[in-house]
Formats: sequence, C-alpha cells, structure tokens
Amino acid sequence: MNSLNKYFSLMEERPDLFQNRGEMGEIQIITDKKRIVAEQKKIRAQLRKEGNPPRWIDIGVLAEDQWFYILRDMVEFPDGRVGGYNRWIGRKSEEGGGFNVVLICMQNDRVLMIRKYRHEERNWVWEFPRGYGEPGLSAEENAMAELREEIGISNAKLTLLTKVKLGKGGTAVFLVRIPEKQTITLQIGEGIAKYRWIKMSKLGEIIKKGQLSDWFSLWAYALVKK
Repeated sequence: MNSLNKYFSLMEERPDLFQNRGEMGEIQIITDKKRIVAEQKKIRAQLRKEGNPPRWIDIGVLAEDQWFYILRDMVEFPDGRVGGYNRWIGRKSEEGGGFNVVLICMQNDRVLMIRKYRHEERNWVWEFPRGYGEPGLSAEENAMAELREEIGISNAKLTLLTKVKLGKGGTAVFLVRIPEKQTITLQIGEGIAKYRWIKMSKLGEIIKKGQLSDWFSLWAYALVKK
C-alpha cells in the first residue's frame, strides 16, 4: 500500500485526525480524495517546471511506527493558496491513552538538569527529565517510570502542575520533590551524559543565556514560577 492509500485508509479509520472547525483563519485539510489527487498533479507539474523533485508534494503517510505517524496533508490556506503541510502525530498518546511527562525535579531549593542526547537535533541538550507515556499507565505511573529509567529515583513525591489532553492521552507536567540525601544514578542507555543541580534563583539567568532551550522544560519552569 502506497503512502497516499495509507493516508486515505487512515482518514476513514481516524476521521478525528482530519477535522476542520470551519473557523476564520483556519488552515483547512482537504479531505476530498479527487481534489487531493488533482491538486497534487497540478503542484507536481509546477515543481518539475521549477526543477524541483515532484515528491515534495507526495501526500500521505510518509512514515509510521508504534510511536508516530508522519503525515503530509493537502491543505488550503486562509488566502486560498493550496499546498502540502507536514505534521507528526504521537500514536502512544493519541491512540493508546499514554501520558507524556515533563518532570521538574527539586531537592530543597535546587533544580535538576540533565544533559541528554537528542537524536532529532543530533546534539546534546540540557533539559529536565521527560519522556513519552506508555498506554495503560496513568500520568503518575508514567512519571515514576521515567524517574526510575532516567535518574534512578523511586521514592520521590509528585505534585501535578498541569495535564493537557490530546486524543485519548496527553502530556502532564509534575513538580518532583527528591529526598535531601537521595543520590542521582544516570542511566547511560537513555542517552544521558551528566547532570547538575541549579539553584532555582539562578535558573532564570541560565534560561536567559540560552542554556535551557528545551520548550518542554521551559513550560515546566513557567508553571513553577507562576
């Protein structure tokens, strides 16, 4: 089955992923199959004329695994232009009800930062512990699992800061209180090289210097500081 046929099958199986609200300014997903094919043909001809690869407008399920769908939709912009628009969908949360978690870990007045290798960026980044949720586990259970997997902690106290629903699952942000004498044990298999403790009073300065740019971590920081 090619990417476009997979896309049409997904459209039938999961119409909720292709809904348009009909609001002013909305980018509309084109769902009429004949129009998708016609618009794709037209744009492919333009791409060839410009010397660009026609595959740039391949509409469909570009990739999928148990974690994600990567789609390219045919969309109509508010000004009437038509073109392809890529998006990725987290299957673990959307379909399975898993809750991704972001964890701002504190020990007294200090905040934990870990240096983790992010494949999507091909670089090391400083961030707060976080991870994708496993279906069948609550947000709290996913948070505890992530703490054990990344930093070897199993006796922390969790306080939910916010929970955002997405499909059957979503993302939850927790404040994590780690006991004073508890040590951190990094799990090398998780791609974590080192950690450091930063006083909460200094964290704002760290952010201004661009040393904490992960937006999930910035979200957690904003919730704690509000």
